[in-house]
Order: sequence, then structure tokens, then C-alpha cells
Amino acid sequence: MCGVNHKSFARPGYLIDVSADSIAAKGALFTRLLAHHGEVGLTGEQIAGLLDLSCEYHGRQVEIRIEMARLAEEIEHKRGRLEARAIAERKPLLDRRAELFREDEDLFFAFAARGHELLSDDQLDRIDRIYHAEKDAGLAALAGSLCNAVSPTFYFGPAVTS
Repeated sequence: MCGVNHKSFARPGYLIDVSADSIAAKGALFTRLLAHHGEVGLTGEQIAGLLDLSCEYHGRQVEIRIEMARLAEEIEHKRGRLEARAIAERKPLLDRRAELFREDEDLFFAFAARGHELLSDDQLDRIDRIYHAEKDAGLAALAGSLCNAVSPTFYFGPAVTS
């Protein structure tokens, strides 16, 4: 899936920083795939198809996120004490916002799958190798910092045996 549009590699702490952000790519899809079109062997028809999918995805995602923003403003408590009745009145709006969050993520996976339909298994293998090589290089460059961020005595790497 990372060939779809994770611009770099996973945030080093993403397994433990428990953010509630959507995993759906914001805006464009397939940027790494398109950037490596020569190495992956994309045809002009595949490039056009991926660009069309990205454009359609972006338009639909903007619609979802505008509605989420509108609901967030409506849900916001602006003055006075927040009481049980006010919270209960917001429940349908909160439920709809949760549904939209899920729609955003479902949209991402649906469009990723549509993009993958345009590619051969060999092309998917190539982009996977490119992604993992870029990720590994980035993480290797940060290894010392990552180890220090966890603990000065922790080491990410092969197990040391005596």
C-alpha cells in the first residue's frame, strides 16, 4: 500500500504515538509510483490512469473533509457550561463525523485497489522494492537518533549475543 502515497517512510514512532489521524493519503495518490515511472516501467496509459484516479480521489476526499469540518464547527461548544443535554444533542453529529472518517479511509483503500488494477504484479513488486529501499535508507540514517529517542541504552539492530 505504501506505493499508493506515503510520501516518505513511516514516522519512526508511529507504532507508539497513537495519533488519531486518518491513514488516508491527503490530496494526491500514487506520487512515489509516478515519480519512479521509468524504474517501474509504467506506460503512458497507466500514468494517465493513475493521474485520473488521483484527481477523482482528491475531489471526493475534499467533499468528505469539508463536511467533516462543517460538522466539527457545529459540534463545537462555544459558550457556557457543557452539560449532559448539550452532549446528547451532539451525539448524532459525532456519529456522522465518525462515519465520514471511515468513508475517508474506505475511499483511500478503494482507490488504491483501483490503481493496483492498472499495474502488473511485476510493477507492484518493483515499487515495493523501491519503497522499502527508501524506507530502509531513511531509517538507517536515523538509527542513532531513534535509539537515543527510545533510550540511550537501547539499540535497533541485529541482536548482540555473547
